[in-house]
Amino acid sequence: MLVAYVPAFVAAAASFAVPGAVVGVRAQVLSAALTVHFLKRILEVLFIHQYSGSMPLNTAATISSSYLVITATMIYAQHLAAGLPDPPVDLLYPGVAAFAVGIAGNFYHHYLLSQLRNAAGGSGGGERQYRIPTGGLFGLAACPHYLFEIVGFFGFAMIAQTAHALAVASGTAAYLAGRSCATRRWYESKFEDFPDSIKALVPYIL
Repeated sequence: MLVAYVPAFVAAAASFAVPGAVVGVRAQVLSAALTVHFLKRILEVLFIHQYSGSMPLNTAATISSSYLVITATMIYAQHLAAGLPDPPVDLLYPGVAAFAVGIAGNFYHHYLLSQLRNAAGGSGGGERQYRIPTGGLFGLAACPHYLFEIVGFFGFAMIAQTAHALAVASGTAAYLAGRSCATRRWYESKFEDFPDSIKALVPYIL
């Protein structure tokens, strides 16, 4: 997973060192937010997540390339927009707030999942025991960590206020919504008593 996240982190952090690449407050905040986002993911890989298996290198390379391209193109799109008039409605600071909520909520629910794996013997050599996650918004949605990830990506879109960043956020939302529905179906197949009240992604709605 480090292979997946490190290149995007390096690209976001290095953008500050490229002359003329990050011009203006909006571009600086976007690059900083992307840097923080992937730094968090790296730290989670090192200290939070526990993985039950390995990922093929070609899969990791594909994910890594996707994150790298998304990061580089968001920064580049912001560079191209530097000379354009300011948006009529400035969403920079609401975007920062959305990003902060997204990254904090995502981290918190990742931490809860890691504690669940600890309790279930996720790092041991015995047979894995699956449990229904609890705590936070897990009592209302199967994948609240995906919900907060989506909030964070729309934070990027609000900070950037470019069509490209909005497209990235929308694509991420669609992908994670699909994964959330698949995860909820897996829970239903694994646990006969899985509550109907727990939605896939958005509490009470989806």
